[in-house]
Amino acid sequence: MKKKLLIAIVALFTFNNAQAQLPNGSIAPDFTLTDLDSVTHNLYSYLDNGYTVFLDFSAVWCGPCWGYHTSGALEDLYMNHGPAGMPNVIPNTTDDVMVFFIEGDGGTLSELQGGGNSQGDWITGTPYPILPTYSGSNPAQVTQDYQIGYWPTVYMICPDRIVTEAGQSSSPYSLVNCPPPASSDNDARTFDYAGETLTCEGDLIPEIMIQNYGLANLTSLNIEVSVNGNIMSTTPWTGNLATYATDNITLPALTALASNDAVTINTSYPNGVMDADPSNNVAASFNVQTATQNTHTDVTVQIVTDAYGSETTWDITDANGAVVLSGGPYSNLSAAGTTTETPVSGTLNAQTCHTFTIYDSYGDGIDAGYGAGSFNVTDGNGTILASGGQFTDVDGDAFKTGDATTVGVNDFTSNLSVYPNPVKDVLTIEGNYTSVDIIDVSGKLVLSSESTKNINVKSLADGVYMLNIKTENGIAVKKITITK
Repeated sequence: MKKKLLIAIVALFTFNNAQAQLPNGSIAPDFTLTDLDSVTHNLYSYLDNGYTVFLDFSAVWCGPCWGYHTSGALEDLYMNHGPAGMPNVIPNTTDDVMVFFIEGDGGTLSELQGGGNSQGDWITGTPYPILPTYSGSNPAQVTQDYQIGYWPTVYMICPDRIVTEAGQSSSPYSLVNCPPPASSDNDARTFDYAGETLTCEGDLIPEIMIQNYGLANLTSLNIEVSVNGNIMSTTPWTGNLATYATDNITLPALTALASNDAVTINTSYPNGVMDADPSNNVAASFNVQTATQNTHTDVTVQIVTDAYGSETTWDITDANGAVVLSGGPYSNLSAAGTTTETPVSGTLNAQTCHTFTIYDSYGDGIDAGYGAGSFNVTDGNGTILASGGQFTDVDGDAFKTGDATTVGVNDFTSNLSVYPNPVKDVLTIEGNYTSVDIIDVSGKLVLSSESTKNINVKSLADGVYMLNIKTENGIAVKKITITK
């Protein structure tokens, strides 16, 4: 597991977009956990009673976590604003906040007490509940549910269950500015569209999340889906949602979509009446993306891992979800940096939708400050099917192969010879090819050349490089090392 340290609030904001933190505006996952005093706490019970809840996800070994823990910011928040009657809360509390410390990295009881790998004694003097995740205590699932990508992560959760990352604020109570509580009987709320937008053959199944923001249980709702202003379906949803409860609704499939078609989803008539507050259920909308079409059946996947290659895996699946090519996990480096892995090539079925997906088991991609990792998927014609490096848990793209080709990857790569390797000044490429691109480990194009037997690489720095050699039948990928 990566040990990420945030040494300043500036660093926290720098890393926000690259990590797999639970996005602001998400619905907080519920939990029921037991603290070190054997008291059980349910998140939604506190929220339903009107409390704004702060969750401090930390690890015992983490220096910045210890610095924020000992700053007293959350201690003051709990003692002066925590629930009336709770241990260590002052008598004249504002009675509107709850605070939890969650040791989310499996730190032991001994480490929480200051032993072993710990930064100090986390228990003594902490007035609010400590929720551990070591073996035999609470499930570590809570860390995954909240998508913790670095330590510390402090979330603020409003009574309507909406999550905001609070950061390491010195005055967290100033952040408490939650929406007014539900006050009308019939009020449905919707969220920004978060479902699929990419289609391979023009078909797509939209979805929407709704929330009951009314005092009466939400039992019915109309949901209308339009494409380019034309109504395609009207769904009469039925259910039974209590106040602030949510539901993810799968809607009828859309067909014959084209790139950039505008899809709009409207909700109306909660419980068969006019919505009491239409401002919180504005239309969810998105533009359709279509997969790359008619690609070559030969593909090559090139991965440049960061220092934590063992977290990286990838696969290519067909339209039935069957894995047809895969790679990883890769080797970890002994220090921060990158390593270019041997490209994987293969031939896919013709006239078939495929999806390339790359996974990072820790949730911070392969270009997150530990070396500029990258991925690049190309077909036999040199078309880039997927590329990147900065993502969270998963990334990738879809494409559809064209007609079957008769020339496979190995047929044309075997006719090329690249030497010497390692090379110092002049690289020789023998065989029939049209051009070559030389790419460094960060994925940057550093040299291009038309077909020639000898290429001067003296200007390039020492290191590992990838050659994308274009031939009439596709691209051959070779790895070289330059050593002066």
